[in-house]
Amino acid sequence: MSKAKDRQKLSWEGMFYSIQRIDLLIVSICGAGIYVCLETIKYLSEKGYDLNILIRISGGLFLFGIMTNFLSQILGYNSNKQDFLMCQTEIDIEEKITNGEQSEITAEDKEEIDEYDERSEMFSKLTDRFNYLSMGFMFFGLILLMWYFLFIF
Repeated sequence: MSKAKDRQKLSWEGMFYSIQRIDLLIVSICGAGIYVCLETIKYLSEKGYDLNILIRISGGLFLFGIMTNFLSQILGYNSNKQDFLMCQTEIDIEEKITNGEQSEITAEDKEEIDEYDERSEMFSKLTDRFNYLSMGFMFFGLILLMWYFLFIF
């Protein structure tokens, strides 16, 4: 039971930690990138210069980076929530066995635990994919922005 409680505590902390990790950096860089793109568009419009499509695409990529990062946060939260519920179910079952309310883990109990575990894994895989997608949008946005400023502007 101690092992399940420890894991439950880590899952609980993970729900909040997932909001604070590298995603903060991605959102910061993408936000700054959007600002640079908008300021560049403003400057070019005021001076009467042609707007290059790379600036617009770059801004769009930064925006998609923030949006996919937001979705990954929701998915990460759900993954940790399902893991937390799985641990809570294991703790409840163990307490019932200890208190003599039931003699062993039933098939229904095992099925419930497995269902929470499968959902947690599914959300975890989706979180990873969205994190990589978010990073990809950020990197491509940066590359296009730098390409524009180094070779076109």
